[in-house]
Amino acid sequence: MTMPAKFFICLVLSLALLGWPAQATAQGFKWWQNERFTQELVLTTEQVTRLEEIFQALQPTLKTQKETLDHLEAKLSKVINDEHADEAMVLHALERVEAARGELSKSRTLMGFRMRRILTADQNVKMRALHEQWERERRNRSAQHNHNNRG
Repeated sequence: MTMPAKFFICLVLSLALLGWPAQATAQGFKWWQNERFTQELVLTTEQVTRLEEIFQALQPTLKTQKETLDHLEAKLSKVINDEHADEAMVLHALERVEAARGELSKSRTLMGFRMRRILTADQNVKMRALHEQWERERRNRSAQHNHNNRG
């Protein structure tokens, strides 16, 4: 896998897992509909349409997988807090959680792969720069938040 491909997958996973505060939705961050991204990447109407189609096609699967993961995490938490649970019970519940997390991750990665193929090489390079900038901003916001909450 090429470095740009690895980066794009990481970007999609980061955005999906962390969300973009101003644009986060119940379905995830639709970066292809964000004015900053569309302008800087110079996305065409056709690209935006195709990206949305990819998202919509996988959305039911992602939603179901996320609900399953949430449910299994809640069950794991109950097992961990159950004074009668043994290590085998915890391990079984944990294995189910990690399997569900893996399935969700695979689906998100596949979505990112499909989306990456819609973008040109230049747009993928620009996407990397946008992601790096977003990461810096996120770290700065987090550091500022932590600083403000200390005093």
